[in-house]
Amino acid sequence: MSLKKKSTIISLVLAALILAAASYYYFAIYNSVHAVSVAASYKGYPTAQALFSDAELVVIGSPIKDFEDREVLLKEHSNGVLVYIVTSTEIKVEKVLKGPEGDVINLKVIEPIGERQTLKGKERIAIEGYTAMKKGSKYLIFLSKNTFGQYSVINMQAGKFNIDNTDPDDPSGITSIKQRIFTELKTKFPEELK
Repeated sequence: MSLKKKSTIISLVLAALILAAASYYYFAIYNSVHAVSVAASYKGYPTAQALFSDAELVVIGSPIKDFEDREVLLKEHSNGVLVYIVTSTEIKVEKVLKGPEGDVINLKVIEPIGERQTLKGKERIAIEGYTAMKKGSKYLIFLSKNTFGQYSVINMQAGKFNIDNTDPDDPSGITSIKQRIFTELKTKFPEELK
């Protein structure tokens, strides 16, 4: 075999190995999703009455877009340390239970969860184990304005309740407090939460 043929074969084998390694990295590592839960201090509400009283806006609605298609708001220091990460979720409102009806036109809700791309894959960062609302699922959502004037989910996971049982992740956040609040809410809003 001539030197030229050997060189060509070696080059093809090396190119195939590089392509295989790059494909593996892209599909198995770069596009993988890693869940990260971070602790936060926030005002918690132990009862439905306290939650309802402090909420500025209470709605029944559904997200319009899939989580991956929503706007992620994040701020990082120059050294890569994350300051905050949240997701802006557009909600199609079916009913307003409390608050100004004019505020629900093109309602965008800040959820305490976001996703960012790193070299090690995607990091889905959730504050206090919050799970994102699912497109097409119906929720009872408790909101208040944050320091930027945006409506944000309050009471973390116990501030939104999947009421049509189409979000398999929502029950994973069920705590005894969330379950008690939801039971109280079903008494307060029996028609709306059927």
